[in-house]
Amino acid sequence: MSVVDEIRSELSGNTNFDEAHEGELFERIAEIEEQEREGKLIPGLDKTDNILIAAMFIVLGVLPVVWYAVMYF
Repeated sequence: MSVVDEIRSELSGNTNFDEAHEGELFERIAEIEEQEREGKLIPGLDKTDNILIAAMFIVLGVLPVVWYAVMYF
């Protein structure tokens, strides 16, 4: 069973489109799912992103807690 057939069996009749538009919709959904499986749709985070996430966590999460702990101790 192809991906388009699986999508058709799940969604057929529930989209409020006529059959011609439903077929095109199912093909587009299958294409998007294939790109998602291959990792082409949404790329992963690179090293720079991870460094920025860690820096923001430290600056916005840890430092305020330490600051208030020192100020009220």
